Amino acid sequence: MAGPFPPGIRFVPTDQEVISCFLRPLVDGLPVTPGVIHHSDIYQTEPWNLPEGAGYYYTPRHRMSAAADRGGSSSTSAHVRRTAGAGFWHGKSPLVPIYNGAEVIGHKTSLAFNLKNRSTGFVTKTGWLMNEYILHSPDRQLQTRAICKIHNKNDARFDFDE
Repeated sequence: MAGPFPPGIRFVPTDQEVISCFLRPLVDGLPVTPGVIHHSDIYQTEPWNLPEGAGYYYTPRHRMSAAADRGGSSSTSAHVRRTAGAGFWHGKSPLVPIYNGAEVIGHKTSLAFNLKNRSTGFVTKTGWLMNEYILHSPDRQLQTRAICKIHNKNDARFDFDE
């Protein structure tokens, strides 16, 4: 994970910092620190094919409704499309609130990437994990963007907090 930091320096923000210092400014249209969090639609490819490999990503969230499976879509539905390339991100945890004092400012969920054989339906675990961070927004209007931390649990270089 080559990055903007010298050897020995790691980017390991708290959940609260991910929301307050990085995601909130992005959604509000404010400048964000360049080179620290990459901009990429992580749902376009498998995690090992992402331009920067493991790390943090600003990404759009693709919403869908139950009708989306039949070709429709909805920008306000509660379900998020998590297919990526030849696989999918499978939820490992419910949304966990992230607080600033007593105020909920965002949510985090954990997912694992699995490959699915289209002919047999057989699912293979890959070892790739993701924490997805979104802003707290009761009407979901502020949840069109997310920050995702992606890493392979089998790669010790990225074992920073799992």
